[in-house]
Amino acid sequence: MSKAFEEIAKEASQLSREQRLDLASLLLRLNDSTSDTDVSAEWEREILARIRAIDENEVEGISFEAVMREAEKASYPFCESV
Repeated sequence: MSKAFEEIAKEASQLSREQRLDLASLLLRLNDSTSDTDVSAEWEREILARIRAIDENEVEGISFEAVMREAEKASYPFCESV
């Protein structure tokens, strides 16, 4: 561990319980915001790639009805009426 980290950890251990929870919450939010940005960018690339594939007839779409039928079959595998 770096000296800066050790100093921060030492100071954090001297905080009240409420202050430590606030600090933990802040750190988690900072971490989540980075992850959310990365995930959002990755989804944006995926969406654009899927749109391109449809526009260039590389893939064929599936109707809503067909998707729902398959979802019902997967949800109720032991029911013959679905």
